Amino acid sequence: MMICGTLNHMKNMKTKTKLVLLLLITFGLYNCQNQKKKVEIDYSVFEVNNGWGYDITINKKTFIHQDVIPTVKNARPFFSQDDAEKVAKLVIEKIKKKQMPPAVSKDEIEKLGIKTDS
Repeated sequence: MMICGTLNHMKNMKTKTKLVLLLLITFGLYNCQNQKKKVEIDYSVFEVNNGWGYDITINKKTFIHQDVIPTVKNARPFFSQDDAEKVAKLVIEKIKKKQMPPAVSKDEIEKLGIKTDS
């Protein structure tokens, strides 16, 4: 019923008004489809087994769960919260630069001053 009423109403509208309405609807649909989604990348650190790890989230969904220091032979957690944050921030930089996978090298771990042994 409502569709028929709308169609009858459109028949009574002037051509210029119909054109403006059609353009507005088309423009609205175009904008909705072509808007780039805003990507939110964030990190959080957490305590694990006498150490620290980090999570990287993209649009509030876990993308990386890192509970050990990457590239270290003996898998162990970060010694400090600060070390976990440093590496998480580096990984986020790589993601933003579209470096996939955003792997961290042993060299980068050393340059950041991350403690890797006890």
